[in-house]
Amino acid sequence: MDAIFRLPPRSPLAATITEDWELLPLRVPMGWNVVYNTLSVRRLPDGSVEANDSEDLYWARTVRPPWLTEQEALRQGGLPAREINIDAGWYHSCGFRIVVLDPDWDHERASHTTADLEEFVVVLEGWLRMITERGELPTS
Repeated sequence: MDAIFRLPPRSPLAATITEDWELLPLRVPMGWNVVYNTLSVRRLPDGSVEANDSEDLYWARTVRPPWLTEQEALRQGGLPAREINIDAGWYHSCGFRIVVLDPDWDHERASHTTADLEEFVVVLEGWLRMITERGELPTS
């Protein structure tokens, strides 16, 4: 794996990482099916953290609660009934990119780019919560 950036050693996120390549710990709320997560990180001897690079780091989609019928979902605004996707990756031209796709891969509702891992994690986890807990989609 090639390193794409480094976190400062005193970063709260860096404190959760070991010397071995492992998945970055993410807080994913109920209601999401993580299709894949390949965002791997490791701590370096100097205490900084490096991560792998790939255009395919993370993909999750909403899961409708089994007790929610299509008609009940429509009465609640329809959001829980739709499959919403969040895709994230590292692109050499812009850094990390997070995209919300609704109702399908041809319809991008929001996107965010950053070269900062902590900002990437904050936005990704925040968007996951926003969609499932408040039933809202982010705007870019």
